[in-house]
Amino acid sequence: MSWTLSYCTLDRSPMFGLPDTLEAQFRAASHAGFTMVTPDIFSLRCYRDLYGSVDGLAKVAVDCGLEVYDLSGVTITDDEATSLAELDEFLEFARALDATWVQSRMPVDNAESRAVYREAARRTSDAGFGLAFEYSPFVPIKNLRSAAEFVGAVAEHCPRQALIIDTWHFYRTGDTLADLRALDPALFGYLQVDDALPLGPDLRFDTLNRRAMPGEGLLPLREFLETCIACGLEGVISVEVMSEAHRGMPLDDYVATVARTSHELLATVRSS
Repeated sequence: MSWTLSYCTLDRSPMFGLPDTLEAQFRAASHAGFTMVTPDIFSLRCYRDLYGSVDGLAKVAVDCGLEVYDLSGVTITDDEATSLAELDEFLEFARALDATWVQSRMPVDNAESRAVYREAARRTSDAGFGLAFEYSPFVPIKNLRSAAEFVGAVAEHCPRQALIIDTWHFYRTGDTLADLRALDPALFGYLQVDDALPLGPDLRFDTLNRRAMPGEGLLPLREFLETCIACGLEGVISVEVMSEAHRGMPLDDYVATVARTSHELLATVRSS
């Protein structure tokens, strides 16, 4: 069993009112032993606006020996012009950073949004990147089975379409390991791994602020990962911890903690 870990920048992004730290995050990720990174759109826009492009960030990635694996994440709706303009922005970042995947989400589900998504999938594939769909409790396509049906239909017409499975969303949408076993491995892209604190009164607040370091929360992550291995769902794990409690930690300490807890969790996982 072999997993490659990618460090996600979202928790230290301008989405939470924080300043640009992308270069520092890349260096901290490399120092902590990550070989891949997952930059978020809020940080990328901030960096571009400060420096005119992300070319400097691409150089830092190369200097640190980091692969920019995926970009988080384009929003597709039934507003075709806005959605495809945002996609063009993502593809520009993807080209500059030599990314593999563009993450996607679809908060509106109707005939028009599905048509826009298919066009986005075609454009992303034609540009040489994969489009990875993330479902969650906060969008209409909110469980693994319906997400697999949606992505499978798109994949019939466009190559390099896949699903992201986020452990926080997996368990908060009521998915089960039986659902995971039923997934066609051809539709699997990669994992986002994070843990969870007990539920509070506001699920949206929880997902942004009350996740936990891998293995330090309530989710049965070892069993989840062992099931993934048994089903042939292996590869890259993007570690996406969003935590109000950890956001005030010094950056280097935070990134090192993300790396340490992720490796400690993986060390408990048995290969079948």
